[in-house]
Amino acid sequence: MTALQGSAALGPGVASTLGLPGDAEFPQLAVAGDPARMLEVFRAHLKPARGVGADDIAIEAVMPFRFRCRQRKSRCVLEYTLSLADRRSGRRWQQMVTGVLYATAGEAERVWRELAAADPSRDVPPEWLSFEPVGFVPDLDMLVEVFPYDRKIHQLRRVMSGAGVRYDVEPLLLERLGRGVDGGGGSWEPEERAIEPLRYRTELGAALRYTLRARERATGRHASVRAYLKVYRDGRGEATWDLLRHLAARAAPAGPYAVVAPIAYLADLHTLVLEEARGAPLLELLLAGRDPAIMRPVARAVAAFNQDDGVPVPREHSRADQLAQVRRAARLVAWACPQVAAEVEALTAAVVDGLPDAAPGPMHRDLKADHVFLDGDRVVFIDLDSVALGDPVRDPAHLWAYLTGGVGLDALPPGRGQAAAAAFVEEYFAHVPAAWRARFSLHCAGALIEVASGMFRRQEPAWRDRVIAAVGLARQALV
Repeated sequence: MTALQGSAALGPGVASTLGLPGDAEFPQLAVAGDPARMLEVFRAHLKPARGVGADDIAIEAVMPFRFRCRQRKSRCVLEYTLSLADRRSGRRWQQMVTGVLYATAGEAERVWRELAAADPSRDVPPEWLSFEPVGFVPDLDMLVEVFPYDRKIHQLRRVMSGAGVRYDVEPLLLERLGRGVDGGGGSWEPEERAIEPLRYRTELGAALRYTLRARERATGRHASVRAYLKVYRDGRGEATWDLLRHLAARAAPAGPYAVVAPIAYLADLHTLVLEEARGAPLLELLLAGRDPAIMRPVARAVAAFNQDDGVPVPREHSRADQLAQVRRAARLVAWACPQVAAEVEALTAAVVDGLPDAAPGPMHRDLKADHVFLDGDRVVFIDLDSVALGDPVRDPAHLWAYLTGGVGLDALPPGRGQAAAAAFVEEYFAHVPAAWRARFSLHCAGALIEVASGMFRRQEPAWRDRVIAAVGLARQALV
């Protein structure tokens, strides 16, 4: 029996995605979307790195965590998390692995041979080198890349190893550490450092946490300081660096909102270095049972941002851009859940036909509960890479859709997310022009279609039921 025949029992903590719809151009998706079958595929085809024994590393489970299907006709990109165990030391960890399927037969093998010939292990930190960084699965005609190897983000391996980052970043962190401990420029020396991946999107970017532990020479005291590294595929991070520097420089301590403070931009590595945001993520506070009233300062901050003429917006996001985004999301939802295809088409048509042009204003464009921090009543925005000039009502609708759709809020009691969303909406529209309210329901319907597509792409547990529920919420939003 080959690795593609039959179906092994799911590993610990792995939830079935109930399979993917058929696709004539990518018939391999039937296997690639099945965690149990991919467990056997990876066990059979991931080759141990040089110096690692064939039986040293056990792959215990596979969990799909993001799929990019039908976004390009030429290929699909499928990201997985593998649960690994070192049989020698007993160490357990999570390993990110990407599979790429091409519509052109033989393309995956061609790319694999090209990459394998270029020493893909170079610059990979030893602790991340359990398997060969690139591989090929003949039965699926699939190219495999093992994090932190990424053929489009070449510098990611160097950043993960600390090369090119340490000497640029650590003096800046030690300076902040000195001010924080004794109010002066205390003399500190690094002792330990760690770089941990927090988020990763193959070929697009990664977010890493950089923790530095240091010792003060004069007193022998120890302290730690953190920074966050955002690694971009290209130079896009430079525009975010400029935006954050401008907003951070003019922010008043009692202003309606703040942004995460930038530390540096490393142009040669396309990497933005950020301070740790003050406070706690809104998502974390909601899950901890905080009263929905905490949404009111958030609403005031969003309203202030959407009306802030002083934001140096780096790009535009027109009505046509937004509708194109909704249409793409609708096509993906209709493919993933054919049983709601007709309803999604009707909802999309209603949004396209009904959404008017509007006077543009600054938009965060990726506003959700884990991109908002609260430090007391002070609101801090993070992840401002998508800031654009467009219809500002998109922002409250986007956050409302995430809260109402329960994204990341599974542990909340029923109705709690909706209560938080309602408190936010009530406060927001008390601080913006009354005419904005007329466009809100259409934006909400479009945002929920996008949320539904995201549930599929992220392969959330029971994603099919959740997608169908989100479509139902979009219908209710229009009513």
